[in-house]
Amino acid sequence: MCRNKKAFTLIELIVVILILSVVVITAANFELFGRFEVNDLDRNLRLQNDVYYIAASMCKDLSTAIGTGTDWPIAITTSGSNTSLITIWVDYNKNGVKDAYPTDRQVAYGYDSATYQVRKYDNYSGSPGTYTVLSSKVTSFVCTVPSASNYVKFSIVARYTPASSASTTNPEVSLFSSGSMPSVSLN
Repeated sequence: MCRNKKAFTLIELIVVILILSVVVITAANFELFGRFEVNDLDRNLRLQNDVYYIAASMCKDLSTAIGTGTDWPIAITTSGSNTSLITIWVDYNKNGVKDAYPTDRQVAYGYDSATYQVRKYDNYSGSPGTYTVLSSKVTSFVCTVPSASNYVKFSIVARYTPASSASTTNPEVSLFSSGSMPSVSLN
């Protein structure tokens, strides 16, 4: 009697398991690579957002700065190679004339290198009061005013983990820009 048996041999089962293992390992590598790239992109985007937020806030306040060449609307204080404080006299009532406080007032941006924070003081009166932390990932904050100009140049460098050096897992973003003061006369 001849019986027709249908079965797999041990070698066929081992070959199938090996092929499935290769497919699973390949899929896992794609997933891990994709996750790393998404995390890296997310870190870069967060840093770019932080730095852009600081620059946009400064440009907005600089665009409403009020003063003249003899009554300059900004003051920059440095500490080492960084700007520790920049104060801007802002035309809050938008009448085009520098008025006394509280009609017009000072806004300040402070950098604390110990905490890597850039802070905005909405109503600065010569001493730090309440503030908003714009970012806590800034490693360098430098503001300068070129001679005979009515704009401020600034550079902001941020790192995902500011206390560590830049690497593939700790990206660094740099922004170099300027903010115009159209209401400031150089005469």
